[in-house]
Amino acid sequence: MRKRIFAHMLAIVLVVCMLPASVVYGEENPQKDKAEKPSWVAGLDGVTQEDLDKAQAEKNDSQNPEVTVAKNGEQKIPILMYHHITTDTFDRDNAISLISPEDFRLHMTALKVHFNPISLKQYDAYINCTDGSVTLPENPVIITFDDGYTSNYEIAYPILKELEIPATIFVVTDTVGEQAGGGKVNYSHFTWEQAKEMEASGLIDIQSHSHSHVHMAEISYDEMVKEFRKSKYLIEKNLGKACTMFAYPYGSYNQDTIDAARKAGYRVQVLVDDRTTEEEFEVNKVKDGVEGLKRITIAGYMGNVNVIELIRHVMSKRDA
Repeated sequence: MRKRIFAHMLAIVLVVCMLPASVVYGEENPQKDKAEKPSWVAGLDGVTQEDLDKAQAEKNDSQNPEVTVAKNGEQKIPILMYHHITTDTFDRDNAISLISPEDFRLHMTALKVHFNPISLKQYDAYINCTDGSVTLPENPVIITFDDGYTSNYEIAYPILKELEIPATIFVVTDTVGEQAGGGKVNYSHFTWEQAKEMEASGLIDIQSHSHSHVHMAEISYDEMVKEFRKSKYLIEKNLGKACTMFAYPYGSYNQDTIDAARKAGYRVQVLVDDRTTEEEFEVNKVKDGVEGLKRITIAGYMGNVNVIELIRHVMSKRDA
């Protein structure tokens, strides 16, 4: 009997000795921990794994990681604007509307670390909320795209999904699905089916950038009304959703366009001026509402550190 008990005890000791130290003593497995780290953040210029770990640790230490701030009219909200993402080389003059996939990923990673990306839809709801039921996190930032390029679907969308960053894409409805080389567009635009897929994710919101990308303030009132209403109709018909936001092509607007957009059912009106210099960029204040939202144009020559510094600089301006 004693021999049998001793044999069982010896077998247990041998099994335990064969187990890794991390299992026996409850230590973390360094190889497993290393494998679980997202490789795309390690070693990035300005965004290291240490940055991400620190940011996550701060969130874990807080009982309420989505820290909210009291609503007041002086709150500042930056809105960024992107266009086409391309692997082709481009010069500084074209960089105002182009960016490489690598730099776009760097930008989004840096924004995820240093800010809390929110949707334009959430900001609209927050502005119009009167009972305190809609809140914003600290350091919010909003991502938008203009025109509706296929690169938004093929390149930007997977990155945004991976990082769980919401974005609004303002499309030109006359060029949805148009392909480069067909004589209508220089770069291909995504289709309605691709737009539906992005919408279904809950991260991407498709809204209007007019029907034919014209200077809205330079056309007749009747043409203006047609641009507003036709683009809205096509988006609602093809996506089965309400279209309530409009981004002005070329930043061309006046009081007539503002009134016509409002009558057409647009609650949010977004501006842009491609000629704006970095010193003239502005952010939005809650008290200004959502009928003249300003955006910061992000150019392809900006590094991820530059983008963070630019936002902070604009936010710190006395009149911002």
